[in-house]
Amino acid sequence: MNSKATENYIRSLLQKRNYYRLDYDGPWLDKVIQAYRQPHRYFHTLDHLESICKGIEKTYWDDEVFASQLLLTALFHDAVWTPEGGDSEERSVEAFEFILQKLGNPLPKDVKDLIAETILSTTDQNAPSKLAEIFHDLDCQVIIHGNHVDLLEYEFQIFREFQYLNMTDYRKGRSEFFSRFPKRFPQCKQTIEFLVEYLERRRPRVGIYAGTFNPFHIGHLSILEKAELMFDKVIVAVGINPQKNIERDVMLEKVLPFHEVVYFDTLIVDLIEQESKFCDVTLVRGLRNGYDLDYEMNQLCYIQEMRPGTQSVYIPCDKRLEHISSSMLTGLHMFDVAGRDKIYYPDKYDYHQQSIEDMFGF
Repeated sequence: MNSKATENYIRSLLQKRNYYRLDYDGPWLDKVIQAYRQPHRYFHTLDHLESICKGIEKTYWDDEVFASQLLLTALFHDAVWTPEGGDSEERSVEAFEFILQKLGNPLPKDVKDLIAETILSTTDQNAPSKLAEIFHDLDCQVIIHGNHVDLLEYEFQIFREFQYLNMTDYRKGRSEFFSRFPKRFPQCKQTIEFLVEYLERRRPRVGIYAGTFNPFHIGHLSILEKAELMFDKVIVAVGINPQKNIERDVMLEKVLPFHEVVYFDTLIVDLIEQESKFCDVTLVRGLRNGYDLDYEMNQLCYIQEMRPGTQSVYIPCDKRLEHISSSMLTGLHMFDVAGRDKIYYPDKYDYHQQSIEDMFGF
């Protein structure tokens, strides 16, 4: 299904099994659907929600009460999903309870508590209730029932969601998950062995997008987004001149909270060599015009001489953005522009800083 068809399917199921008479035509549901479309999501999306809903419709549809509880659990279990922090389940419950309160608390307290408990239990797939046991099976069905093609797609989507981690930490985290999962689902032992072998053998295609990014602007973001279509992951590498006393721009992590941002004051070839332990690495550079290209070709000669075989790609910026430069924006800081320069700075992930009230208020 396309995105709109997926949304309509989910909405139709909620309406058909609306035992607790929630207002599914209200703006609150638009907010929840919008959250599932956040651009940092690759697995925890409307497609994942749809797959759970299909399982509910196929197996538990005749029990209106239980189906309604399962659908509500599914709808809210990933209402908030951020890979870092480890509090997505708690914040999803917070969103669930906030919206219910705004709706006048239409659910009985025991049902609300049961759904909240089930959402919290998805952290480690423990099963404190029948609802939790059934929901975990639905939530993890790609691992439990998926074929190898499904599993590889799932693992790639998880990799993209956790791309803010360096490869060492990512591999460690996945290994811990693979050790933990069969304890809850022992029937998945062979599947987990397959995923472990895949994790050990796979060498992702990683781009290193290098620059000074002082500051990072919408032109840089455009290059990054184009590079992400070419590579499994793109690391944003900020070069620091060791001869200058330049403070690290901590704001970049706020602009790109779901990407790995590294700072280096060595030769770029040394950084590429370091990142090549588990990955096939390509240097990514953005181009605004022919002058940039001439400069980059000279730099490429040095790079190839110092590290033969280094791969590079050069991505031109959009014509409408080629006038934007970090030096121009730095110059604007000397004047009182009254916030008019904000159009040059990325706001793609601004929702990451929003409170539950701001994200789901209506």
